[in-house]
Amino acid sequence: MIVPFLGLSYFMIRYEKKTTHEFYSELYHNKMLIVYEYTRRVISDVYVAVTNNIYYLEHTLDNPDAHKATMERIVKSSTRVRSCGISFIDGYYYPQKERHFCPFAWKNVTNPDIVYSQNMGDADLDYFDDQWFLDVLESDSAQWSDPFYDGYDEKTALSAYMVPIHDQTGRVVAVLGADISLDWLTNKLNETDSTINNALFLADKFPIQARSFIINHDGTYLTHIEGENIMEGNFFSHLESCNGSDVERLSSNMRAGIIYDGTTYERFIFNGEECYLFYIPVKYTRWLMVTVMPCSSVDTQGYLNAFIKLFVILLVILFLVFMVYFYLKNAIGPLKQLTRVTDNITQGRFDTPMPELKHNDEIATLRDSIEEMQFTLSNQTDGKS
Repeated sequence: MIVPFLGLSYFMIRYEKKTTHEFYSELYHNKMLIVYEYTRRVISDVYVAVTNNIYYLEHTLDNPDAHKATMERIVKSSTRVRSCGISFIDGYYYPQKERHFCPFAWKNVTNPDIVYSQNMGDADLDYFDDQWFLDVLESDSAQWSDPFYDGYDEKTALSAYMVPIHDQTGRVVAVLGADISLDWLTNKLNETDSTINNALFLADKFPIQARSFIINHDGTYLTHIEGENIMEGNFFSHLESCNGSDVERLSSNMRAGIIYDGTTYERFIFNGEECYLFYIPVKYTRWLMVTVMPCSSVDTQGYLNAFIKLFVILLVILFLVFMVYFYLKNAIGPLKQLTRVTDNITQGRFDTPMPELKHNDEIATLRDSIEEMQFTLSNQTDGKS
């Protein structure tokens, strides 16, 4: 029984490790998709708020005083837009305005219902050579900016949805940018991770500490549970190969926004720990949503599941052994008594008393047969004498 049990233990542990890995992979992948859809709705909300005003802006370029009201309308129309501004190209300015004409509106941080606006353009805000401005002009297409800090508190991470604005000839003359705070993304990911991690089986004893991030295409953290890593740390600098996993191909695909089919089963080293990794590109942005799941946590859960099942099986086996032992003990005792009787009979002591047995089975039948044999032999012996 020991040998089959050891063989069963080996296959049970392998099976449980595999099924546990598949369970948690699907669980955290689905969790990531839920947060992804939430993020997409926010991005869509910003897209709608900006897009709905492009036509009006492009047909009121001859009325510069109307731009501040448009910026205010965009900020008010979206709960996620923190601020909004329009920056005109060098040389395309209104004679009655400053060269750096940039109407801008923003929400009061403590009371979002209050919206302020003013012209932010001056010599200190010389955006003409800034890369974000040049990229939109060159591509003539909408895009999300790399993360940057809020110019007011210099600590809130922002990203801007930037759209080119054209004049009646089709020339790009300005860039409209709507800023959103990245804090809500960090809070949302941390909240979801904490909820699922703490809801798992025996999470207080054997926690699954999966972590989720949103990174820029170049690996820069847009969200991180440790705030100092946002815009400072780089995801790829913490990623290494493990047991021959193809980390170069993974990194290349992530930067290109291509799903890598090996992440479900390959192990990677992240921050010095073996991990499974899942990611998905955020549509219409250059962002990636990434979930890192420690292998040790998954393996521990797999071993725990296997040991629980093996313990139950072992209890069943021990119960069966006890039942067999109890049955054999009840059967062997009477058989030994009957053996002594038959030994006496073979030695001619036919008057040996038969034991009284509390059995109603084959042992009782055997006793009756021996007693009948004893009676027959005793009668035959008496007749000869």
